[in-house]
Amino acid sequence: MPLIEARTQIAAKKETVEGAAETLSASDAFLAANVKFTPNFAMGERKNVSSSLSPWASIPGVRSAKLEFDVELKGSGTAGTAPALGNLLKACGLGETVDSGKSVTYAPASSSISSLTLAAYQDGIIKKIWGARGNVSLKLENGAPGWLHFEFTGADFSVTDGTMLSGVTYESTKPVAFLSATFSIDSYSALIGVLEINMNNEVNLRKDANSDSGYKSAVITGRKPTMTMDPEHVTVATYDFFGKLRSGNEGSLSLVLGSTAGNICTIKAPKVQYINISDDVRDGIRSLGITCQLNRSSGDDEISIAFT
Repeated sequence: MPLIEARTQIAAKKETVEGAAETLSASDAFLAANVKFTPNFAMGERKNVSSSLSPWASIPGVRSAKLEFDVELKGSGTAGTAPALGNLLKACGLGETVDSGKSVTYAPASSSISSLTLAAYQDGIIKKIWGARGNVSLKLENGAPGWLHFEFTGADFSVTDGTMLSGVTYESTKPVAFLSATFSIDSYSALIGVLEINMNNEVNLRKDANSDSGYKSAVITGRKPTMTMDPEHVTVATYDFFGKLRSGNEGSLSLVLGSTAGNICTIKAPKVQYINISDDVRDGIRSLGITCQLNRSSGDDEISIAFT
């Protein structure tokens, strides 16, 4: 029988011991799309010489794998209760602050970043990684729900036959379309169609010759968050994009999406700096392609994502 793409589940669980695979259950499952598993092997080439030019068998060496997928940008539906995507954000270097009954806020962390065990259940095959940490990016497009793209690197993996998870209950809240939003950059309410933010985490593997895979776990060793947007071009008197670029100006970003308690998403960045601007055209109207760097204010605060 063929394996049906739509019959896919994905689950993740925080590891009690970093790099030790957890047993996943129905309660660890969450909604996702565009699931992709990519194994990575280093093959040791044997360059022995003989009377023949034929190659010798290579020796499998260190191995790791990536698991990437998209998750809808949405809250839990209850103010002060962490959404399903919370564990994923924490393993991508974002700390979680819960204000009971009010809000859950995610902001960059430089320590105590949890590792995950994740698995994709693909209609009879289970592809699992562990000792995983990763990177996250956000895309908001006019009229469409917001999506978070996650890419996790695992220190080891397995591919086995197995059944789908049973008794799964998914978070019932629905994502909000990028409409009726409140957006401003440097106190200017720019007209934009697309906004993208990428944490640009540096994810590296810890070498461990005592382990089967040659790695202990994946770790985040740095980050350089960036943002791109496509504001409508305006006169210098209205807002001087190029002047801000020339001066190295840092302005604050504020974006509020949604209006229902438990599913209101507020994104803030205190020090947004333009680092590149190019001319563009959107539907016959002049626009700009802008790349920004999200800088620190006092540290671990270059961006925050709050659900209220």
